[in-house]
Amino acid sequence: MNAVRNKGNSPWRSRWRPAFLAGLALAAHASAQADTVSHTVEPGDSLYKLAARYMGDPLAWPDIQKLNRISNPHRLRPGASLLIPKLSSAVTASFVHGEVLLLDNAGNPIKSISRGDQLAEGNIVRTGQNSYLSLEFADNSVARILSNTRIRLDRIKEGGVVPQGQRVIYLEQGDMDISVTPAPSRNPHHFKVITPQAVAAVRGTRFTVGAGDSSTTSVTQGQVEMQQAKPGQPKPGTVLQAGQGIAASGSGLGEVQTLLAAPDLSQLPSTLPEPELLQFSWPSLDGGREYQYRVAQDEGMEKVLWNAASDSARAALPSLQDGEYLLAVRALDIHGIAGYEAQHRFAIHSHPSSPWLLAPQQGQIVAGDSILRCTPVEGAQGYRLQIASDRDFQQIVVDADNLDHCQYQLGSLAEGRYYWRVASKTAQDSMRQGPYSQPADITISEDAGTPLAIPGQAYWTSTLQDIRYIAQVSRTPQFESLAAEQALDGPNINIQSLPPGRYYVRIATKLENQTGPFSDARIIEVEHNDDGFDRTWFDKPRP
Repeated sequence: MNAVRNKGNSPWRSRWRPAFLAGLALAAHASAQADTVSHTVEPGDSLYKLAARYMGDPLAWPDIQKLNRISNPHRLRPGASLLIPKLSSAVTASFVHGEVLLLDNAGNPIKSISRGDQLAEGNIVRTGQNSYLSLEFADNSVARILSNTRIRLDRIKEGGVVPQGQRVIYLEQGDMDISVTPAPSRNPHHFKVITPQAVAAVRGTRFTVGAGDSSTTSVTQGQVEMQQAKPGQPKPGTVLQAGQGIAASGSGLGEVQTLLAAPDLSQLPSTLPEPELLQFSWPSLDGGREYQYRVAQDEGMEKVLWNAASDSARAALPSLQDGEYLLAVRALDIHGIAGYEAQHRFAIHSHPSSPWLLAPQQGQIVAGDSILRCTPVEGAQGYRLQIASDRDFQQIVVDADNLDHCQYQLGSLAEGRYYWRVASKTAQDSMRQGPYSQPADITISEDAGTPLAIPGQAYWTSTLQDIRYIAQVSRTPQFESLAAEQALDGPNINIQSLPPGRYYVRIATKLENQTGPFSDARIIEVEHNDDGFDRTWFDKPRP
């Protein structure tokens, strides 16, 4: 009997199947309700209008018909209740750097955008100078919003009921770099960037869009369909293939251009020891009128820490924390169309910081038995001092590898000109050595005197012109409070006006309105003699 029952003759089968199907129907209905909103049909409603109103796309009306099992889509009964696919409207700020603001419709700031914030359809966003925003969509498409850019999220539609999302961004001004996850070929273009002059529509590609007095689009992967932005003056569209770009103005789309090649970055250094500024230069490209450059922490160039443009084949920015980075550079042609991008990996190694120099002064003539003195560095366990007869240190005459204190007694050197440099060493990683200071030159002569260090003063050498720094001075190495803060116009510091004692001093390099990271603290001693002079209010010791 069991065998017969298993073949389908069980008296339970007829009762079990309807119950099972009813359960599935209830589960499907509950799931549908969770992803839908209810709408009561009014006179004049149509599926076409409802799809446009709720889903942002009138051509999505078959999804409403299917969900509600409507046999005749041309006849809707007023008063009937319909389920409309519920679409989420959010995109995630996956990375934020600098000034990134959410604006109201009048352009006034509402708040600063932070990493992880959810942005909604209709939001207006502005990035400031050297600022950056990475937006990630539900399908992992990414829009990278570069500095000095303003966008509006015109349409951000996502939902499991609709087979593809809809993402429309209005680029008012600035630059975007976009990676769109490919959609099936049967689906309509689901990602669009609209500028005042043109519309770029894609299913899946990597492309850039810029907007200003004119707009530009360049494609490095896939293809992009271009249309004029003014529907009242329809003109034939253009399909851009990988390696092509186009500029658009108020009069329409221009001629398709071949993208400029990627710049040659192969000669750039891979390691930068204690850079005051990050400076890069590369061969210029024929036809390149401007270069856009970015520095990021990741392979995908989404965690961008600096992005700017230069009218020459060079880049300059404040230094960064120790670590590995990617520099990306692309050229813009005479139309402003961005070409292919080149990338270069480099590492910064600036800790432990090198000592500053106390004596002798730069270029000073000293006796052969003089002492070279430099500042201690907070956290250093020792120092390495080298003296060479050439600035490139190919002819090293002294290599004092394990100095307990930051000083060295000269001896047995012939008269002449020499260069000296110092590095700090720490106990970590078996006496890890930091970068050397830039060389300072001295001249040894038996007729010269002994150089003296001036309490409260120190200097270092720099290869840069017109360099500016911010110096912070504290009584403690933790810098909980500042005894002083100074703007320095050159590579030297003087804190003699402060009360006697030991001070910790750290500096950061400035470039325009941007400041790099602070160095390790150097230690400077301030001494005062009672010279009988009445100090000014600034020079008097603080109570």
